[in-house]
Amino acid sequence: MEIGSLLLNIGYCLNLIALGFREILWIRILLTLGYFLRFITQSYVEQDLNFSVWMIIFVIINLVQIVIIINERRKRYIEPKIFDIYESVFKSLTTFEFLTFWKVGIIKNIQDGKVIIEKDKKLNSILLLINGKVSVKSNGKVIAYLPRGSFIGEISYITKEGASADVVAEGDATYIEWTNKELKNIKINKKIFWTKIQNILLNDLIVKLKRSSID
Repeated sequence: MEIGSLLLNIGYCLNLIALGFREILWIRILLTLGYFLRFITQSYVEQDLNFSVWMIIFVIINLVQIVIIINERRKRYIEPKIFDIYESVFKSLTTFEFLTFWKVGIIKNIQDGKVIIEKDKKLNSILLLINGKVSVKSNGKVIAYLPRGSFIGEISYITKEGASADVVAEGDATYIEWTNKELKNIKINKKIFWTKIQNILLNDLIVKLKRSSID
C-alpha cells in the first residue's frame, strides 16, 4: 500500500474511532489527528491544494477547541468562604464552570424577619442561601428550616407556578440570586451546562424531600 493511501486510511480510521467516544476532549483530539494525516496526504502526496486547505482549517478549529476545553477544565482557586458550597452543592461542575456561574449571580443581604418569597408569588430567579438561616412557613406555621447552601424557591422557578409557602429570614442572612435573564442565556447558549444546573437543582429537591420524610 502506498504511503499516501496508508495515511489517508489511518486518518479516516481515527475519525471513525472518534465517533465512538463520548468524551468530547478525546473526540477533538482524534478528529484533529485524522484531519492532520489527511492534510499530509492531500498536500504532500496527492498535492491537492483545495482539499488540503480545508483539512488544515479543520485542524486549526479543533486545536483551538482543544485548548479551550483544557483551559476550562484546569482547576481554579475558589475562596475558602464559598469552597464548602462548591463541594456540597456544585461538585458536578468544574471549578471554571462554578466560578463563571457564581460571578453572574447577585449577592443580596436581608434583615431578620424579612420575607424573601411570598406564597403564591411566581419566582423568576434562582436563589441560594449563603449565610444565615431561613424558615419555610405555610399558614403562619414553620414547616422547615433551610441552612447555608440550600436553594430557595426553585420549585416555583422550575414549574413556573406560585410558591407553595412563604420563606422568611431567621436572623440576618445573605443569598445569591441568578436572574431569569442570566439563566435564559445559559439555557440557550450553553445547553450542556444548563443540563448540569438542572441536575443540581433536582438533587437539591431530592435532599429536601428525604429530609421532610424523616421529619
